[in-house]
Amino acid sequence: MVSNRTIVWFRRDLRIEDNPALAAAAREGSVLPVYIWCPKEEGQFYPGRVSRWWLKQSLAQLDRSLKSLGTRLVFIKTHSIVTALLDCIKAIQATKVVFNHLYDPVSLVRDHNIKEKLVEQGISVQSYNGDLLYEPWEIYTESGRAFTTFDAFWKKCLHKQMDVVSVVPPWQLTPAEGKVECCSVEELDLENELEKPSNALLGRAWSPGWRNADKALTEFVEQHLLHYSKKRLKVGGDSTSLLSPYLHFGELSVRKVFQVTRMKQILWTNEGNSVGEESVNLFLRAIGLREYSRYLCFNFPFTHERALLGHLKFFPWDPDPDNFKTWRQGRTGYPLVDAGMRELWATGWIHNRIRVIVSSFAVKMLLLPWKWGMKYFWDTLLDADLESDILGWQYISGGLPDGHELERLDNPEILGAKFDPEGEYVRQWLPELARMPTEWIHHPWDAPLTVLRASGVELGQNYPKPMIDVDLARERLTEAIFKMWESEAAAKAAGTEPRDEVVVDNTNSVENLDTPKLVFLEKAPCATVSANDQKVPALPDSKIDHPPTRKRPNCMVEEGQNQDNSQNHNKDIGMSSIDQDICSTADSSSCKKQCASTSSYSFSVPQQCSSSSNLKWPWQEQIDMEQSSSKDGKYILTFPTEKRYENTVSNERHLQKLFE
Repeated sequence: MVSNRTIVWFRRDLRIEDNPALAAAAREGSVLPVYIWCPKEEGQFYPGRVSRWWLKQSLAQLDRSLKSLGTRLVFIKTHSIVTALLDCIKAIQATKVVFNHLYDPVSLVRDHNIKEKLVEQGISVQSYNGDLLYEPWEIYTESGRAFTTFDAFWKKCLHKQMDVVSVVPPWQLTPAEGKVECCSVEELDLENELEKPSNALLGRAWSPGWRNADKALTEFVEQHLLHYSKKRLKVGGDSTSLLSPYLHFGELSVRKVFQVTRMKQILWTNEGNSVGEESVNLFLRAIGLREYSRYLCFNFPFTHERALLGHLKFFPWDPDPDNFKTWRQGRTGYPLVDAGMRELWATGWIHNRIRVIVSSFAVKMLLLPWKWGMKYFWDTLLDADLESDILGWQYISGGLPDGHELERLDNPEILGAKFDPEGEYVRQWLPELARMPTEWIHHPWDAPLTVLRASGVELGQNYPKPMIDVDLARERLTEAIFKMWESEAAAKAAGTEPRDEVVVDNTNSVENLDTPKLVFLEKAPCATVSANDQKVPALPDSKIDHPPTRKRPNCMVEEGQNQDNSQNHNKDIGMSSIDQDICSTADSSSCKKQCASTSSYSFSVPQQCSSSSNLKWPWQEQIDMEQSSSKDGKYILTFPTEKRYENTVSNERHLQKLFE
């Protein structure tokens, strides 16, 4: 047996099967599996209650699995991850640290800094792809630039040779000798005593852990995949795969998901089963969107703070804390929106389509900043995933080249009739409307007084009136768009327009976009760098390179007005190709800059990749502002507990208090 002692640093790869880092360590000698919980370094993206519940259950199952293989998972709670790793290295005299890649902007910076410090101590560090079909530096356009539309990206992925063979899990692990100061999974304090009663209810609906993930995948593929294309639009019940939490925490290998799905695709194609083929194609697109979210975050690491389309920098959002609170509590007066928000608060889960509807209402009807909604989803979703949240909210707010048109505003009443035609979903989550006839369920404000009385509904009393009229919201949105163009034109005239963002319109000509060409800086070869290691892009100096092309959509003009052409924007062209498939947990794909295999690469962290925003929010009276511990004194956005009752179906009393 080789005498190497390797630390396996688990993060969001909580599985034994198809775990490249664990398998590599097992081949080379003894191992020390560790999970390090550092709340301080989570910063503004500290996980929400339900997400932490899932993490705790998953860690406990992983520990049991490792014990069956001859070792155990070492739990460490610390104020510094790098310090904890160095302590582990010293305790067991480790020669190497291995881990699987993460792709969100915060993790990219942290992992780079940790790796540099470990290398300075003479420790070998290697990282692997345990999360994606392709690394983000493997997929580029012919000119070597990053894709900015999903269809082009996914087409390139599907036409690229793919190795979907899973890594064989180890049959036995040799524990590294040494004494490491550690704690139990309970002592990580992933949940407090007040949260446990509500969290216990989650266990009735979900079964976290990598073994349960495998069962969930098998059940979906064998029983539900065939009719996925029809059932996925039903907003109630188990109409989607429900695999997103397992994928986020790495309990399920995306390579395995892709492989078993492709096997079904081949089978149904040979059988001439067109329904099955359609379902497989749609499900694979959902996997592709998950890949694409990682791809965008890697290649454009500022997207958690700024829109990909630069003109949104000038959009006059309406940061109204009262409207934000009304939206969060599900008291908007639009039944489908309210049902979705109440389900989210009660269960930590909502259907992908409902996520699109409630987020669209926030940014288009209320003009709330999309970053507020993104952060709230992060705090409340069971499958909270930063990369997917970024993709979803930028897509809805018009921040992506192939996202919703900026001027597009969907009527919640019409969406309700389309996606919940019988009103079953609304009645489930809005008990005050349970007796409302189907004819009026999605617009009770139009119902005759006799119908309202018979249904026990008192508008403005036990159910709110619409907080804003659709026509008024459309007027406000149009006015905001014109203000945005005026502000951008003024900034351009004054020579103050920023040049560090990608700006295009929502047309079909995005393939000619002058996006930044990503490069990887070389340095002297280092023994700790392998072909598998993660890379971080360095954007070329915008002062030297040609600035990105800034195109604006044709803006709406009223009849009879002679406006500048720059104020024309396209009419609503309907749903884009992503709209039918937008997935809340879209993990993104990879794209890799082709480089010589003999070269070694260093991280060059872009300035945009800061872990906190320097924005002071105007509603800090109601939403706490905490100064970060970073040297620059920037501010981190956090949401208050508001005596946050962990609303579950059984906690109806607390729900009523919250909605009063």
